[in-house]
Parts: sequence; C-alpha cells; structure tokens
Amino acid sequence: MTQLLSSIIATLLGSVLLVNGVLVNTDDILNQAKASANGANMHQLATVIELYYSDHDFYPNVSGGEALVSTLESEGYITGRPIDSNVFRYEAKDNGQNYSLKLVS
Repeated sequence: MTQLLSSIIATLLGSVLLVNGVLVNTDDILNQAKASANGANMHQLATVIELYYSDHDFYPNVSGGEALVSTLESEGYITGRPIDSNVFRYEAKDNGQNYSLKLVS
C-alpha cells in the first residue's frame, strides 16, 4: 500500500517540475528520452541483423519482434533481452534476403 501511494504521489508531482521559476513538463522529457533510446536500440539491432546475415547469408527468416529477439538470443547474437520487442516490427522478405525493421510509435 505504501509503495502504491508513493507511486501515485510521484506521478502527480513528477509530471510537472518547477526549475528556476519555469514549469517543465517532465512527461515530455521522459518521452523524448525514451524515443531517443529506442532509436539507438534500433540502430544496434540493425547492426546485429547484419552480423547474422554475414554469418548465414540470409537475414533471420522470422516475422515479428519477439520472434526476431528470440532467434538472435538463442544463437548468441544478443544476451539479456536488451530491447523491448514491442517497440519495433520486423519482417523477413524474399526468403531472408531482405527485411523490414520499423519502430512502432
């Protein structure tokens, strides 16, 4: 109960912060930081996909973020689920000779 109350208070107080007399919407800042981190993770994921292609002569022939992360993790290309599979879409095309990787808004 104490943790729930603390979370509610932090949410109410944390969404707007007074800095040097200026109100700052921390939700916007946090959303921008999250978007930036997701973009960096996508770039790293694309690099890992290219390494996979270099080793196999085809891209992971799966569809969906979870399937891609599972494939890359099971083959040792990534460890510890460094990216949330819900923030991107992956689709292999042309029997693994091409792929589509998109960040979900």
